Amino acid sequence: MSCSGTIRKRAAERGFVLATTLLVTTLLTVMLAAAFILVSAEQRTTDNSFGAARALALAQAGLQNYFAQNRGLADSSVYDSTRIPLVLGYADVVAIKVRPSGAASGSPLALWVVKSSGVATSPVQVGQTQGARTIAQFAQLNLGRLPARAALVTLNGVAITGYATDPYPLSGEDLNPFLCPDDPGGAAADTFGVSVPSLRYSDVGTTPPWSRYGIPTVETYGTYSRLYDTTHVDWADLVAGNFTPDYTIPPAPWPTPGNTNTLVGYVAGDVTIPAVPGGTPGMRGMLVVKGNLRLAEDAHWDGIILVGGYLSVPAGTDYVVHGMVLTGLNRALGQVVPADTVERGMRHIQWSWCYVQTSVNSLSSLVPVKNGWADTWTTY
Repeated sequence: MSCSGTIRKRAAERGFVLATTLLVTTLLTVMLAAAFILVSAEQRTTDNSFGAARALALAQAGLQNYFAQNRGLADSSVYDSTRIPLVLGYADVVAIKVRPSGAASGSPLALWVVKSSGVATSPVQVGQTQGARTIAQFAQLNLGRLPARAALVTLNGVAITGYATDPYPLSGEDLNPFLCPDDPGGAAADTFGVSVPSLRYSDVGTTPPWSRYGIPTVETYGTYSRLYDTTHVDWADLVAGNFTPDYTIPPAPWPTPGNTNTLVGYVAGDVTIPAVPGGTPGMRGMLVVKGNLRLAEDAHWDGIILVGGYLSVPAGTDYVVHGMVLTGLNRALGQVVPADTVERGMRHIQWSWCYVQTSVNSLSSLVPVKNGWADTWTTY
């Protein structure tokens, strides 16, 4: 009897151990699975945090990149957008006017809001969303301003040469008002042929004031400094380096003739504007020349040219400048600048309201408003 009871007790013990083993194995499996889930969740949370941080950095970089660009916004503009590619992501930037300029709005500058949405495209886990963040900055549109005095504004004076029977080389008549939809046209868009200090104008062919289409050709100021003040050009500050051109010549080549982009170029010394193939629209934009400027045969420029030295047009040269030329700016630095020499020919310097305004608009910029930055803009 004693032996039989012992056998039954041992059989019962073997069944208890098996159940305990299964229970412990199940608990360990659950704990291991929970540990894997916890580690994965923490890794995903960390990746999400990194993605959000990268997206914020991309949004900020896109915002600053946009403000550094020359978008050419005009006072009539209401909307602008662009995508800015960045390392491991991109930023979609949208600018919207929220308040116009003028006395009715209480401010001479229009108010804009610039929203930048940064998206991080760096590698993520399967099924994980890309990091995205939107920020915004209020800004005011600071318009480029360059008063339009004449087709040729010369602080150093000008000598018109050539036969009186040849066409007049300077005209303040607005070229093709239909080029710009907001061109005021007529007398509102026309101006003088030349603005010059007193006793700094000479013409071997005729006696000023000579008029064409009812527009006085010559506007005279008592001194060069008075004429310089009307231009609102801070030449000393500009040539000191407080000016960021789109390209510098050389080493960069001249812009492609007929290019519809309005660019800003800079030349540190003397330069000759090269020829443009016949029938091709001219090079376009604003050109800043620290030295002297010469026009080659068949040269063609549409826009504004600022010249520190003098303008030289050789005899018999056919050329076209549609817009405005301002010369002798180095006089503001105390330098002596010889007078411009402009030869009569089949072509000339003719005022263009459209090309001048387009070139000035290329200098316009959105200036961030202090304390006008907002994060998570889409939540508002």
